[in-house]
Amino acid sequence: MAPKKKSNDRAIQAKGSEAEQLIEDYLVSQYKPFSVNDIVQNLHNKVTKTTATKALENLVNEKRIVSKTFGKIIIYSCNEQDTALPSNIDPSQFDFETVLQLRNDLIELERDKSTAKDALDSVTKEPENEDLLTIIENEENELKKIESKLQSLQDDWDPANDEIVKRIMSEDTLLQKEITKRSKICKNLIATIKDSVCPKNMNEFLVCILNIFRDLFF
Repeated sequence: MAPKKKSNDRAIQAKGSEAEQLIEDYLVSQYKPFSVNDIVQNLHNKVTKTTATKALENLVNEKRIVSKTFGKIIIYSCNEQDTALPSNIDPSQFDFETVLQLRNDLIELERDKSTAKDALDSVTKEPENEDLLTIIENEENELKKIESKLQSLQDDWDPANDEIVKRIMSEDTLLQKEITKRSKICKNLIATIKDSVCPKNMNEFLVCILNIFRDLFF
């Protein structure tokens, strides 16, 4: 049986002159400008970014390719090649700067396209005009039902109920205070009895105490 290949084996990456030739061939085949990150990604990491940066620097120094700096980004392209163009095409339209500008314009158009698509998706999620009218009508009918029910409750309300409600709330407040007071008394008594009796079975003791206090207070 053949030995299994180790899972951590990494693909062999080009270095030195091999990396330079690989990058130069790629730029010639594409015949358009790229940044170092684009080159590394498009070559599927056959070269590291560090190796690619060094190789590109050597290629520029040897005048095998050209570069142009835009802010903090350096763009690389192969040397201009003689290309057979139709007679009605102006060759000046395909120089490095023009191609780069067209590429930037394309990126901007793609960005605008994405923004427009998001706006379109947002609009299409909204209901159609006919459906919107139906939704509004249903909401208005639901509102009328709620208003009618509220009016019915107001019409049927007996002013005497106000006094009943106030009395119930007052009784509830007094009851809550009484419950709090009795609960405190019970806890103190249980603690006192427990310290005096020292029961062996705490569960039976608590049940017995609960029955006693139920008879006393309720």
